[in-house]
Amino acid sequence: MPKSFDIRPLGPALGAEILGLDISKPLDNETIQDLYDAWSDNIVLLFNKKDMTQVEQLRFASCFGKIGERPKPKEARPEDYSKLDAAFMLVTNIRENGKPIGTLPDGEMMFHHDTIYKPRPHIGTLLYAIEVPSVGGNTKFTNLYKAYDALPIEIKQKIEGRKALHLYDYDRISERNTAEGAGALLENYAHPVAITHPRSGRKALYVNRLMTAEIQGVPHEESEDILSLMFDIAERPEHVYEHIWTPGDLLLWDNFCSSHARTNFSNGEVRLLRRCQVEAESAPEA
Repeated sequence: MPKSFDIRPLGPALGAEILGLDISKPLDNETIQDLYDAWSDNIVLLFNKKDMTQVEQLRFASCFGKIGERPKPKEARPEDYSKLDAAFMLVTNIRENGKPIGTLPDGEMMFHHDTIYKPRPHIGTLLYAIEVPSVGGNTKFTNLYKAYDALPIEIKQKIEGRKALHLYDYDRISERNTAEGAGALLENYAHPVAITHPRSGRKALYVNRLMTAEIQGVPHEESEDILSLMFDIAERPEHVYEHIWTPGDLLLWDNFCSSHARTNFSNGEVRLLRRCQVEAESAPEA
């Protein structure tokens, strides 16, 4: 049967826009399966729905799995949850009384995976744009299937069976020069350097410039050299799609086969997005 929506590729690297589908309403099982297939094929899906409510966003997210819980308890977060569901994070530079009302408020962010520092990272992220700056604050995505395929054969052999340690504390990523420095952090976990995606069965690189501290069991200098090479390959222009946000955009992306980054933007303009996530059924495996 024909799909209940149209698909428009966003670029040669990855990504597709879903057209002709009202995602604010409950979807039937056939449409959900078609969307799941489109997500698997394209890694990043773009939808546009003006004035999407929290209830609508969570209902749509639940089409792709169980809604993920945020790692921190509500009391430890900056958001005001008297008007916000506990599943959400606000990604914003808005401040009240000098304090951010959300998370990740300012400036550029290097490529990273959401919750890669956890034993079972979230596979899906849904980010909804409420207000965006006129210039900057774009989100870049890199296709980590293509990145793995592009690795030299000798690097694939070196990382076979290896795990990499990932850190949550961005400010202390420089401490990756010793395993002791990295391991002393509370928020860290090791996953295979390359994983087999649970749906596609394809190999994807699973390291990133912002959070990956070291390849375990490899001398420090060699680990740094290999990681630097893999980061550079992953971030090649031919592997990247850059999304310029407009209000009402909703992006769904797969954290098991992509990483993402944020471009710089002016603090003189508001950037406000609402994020929820989808749990993986199991931890990533080699």
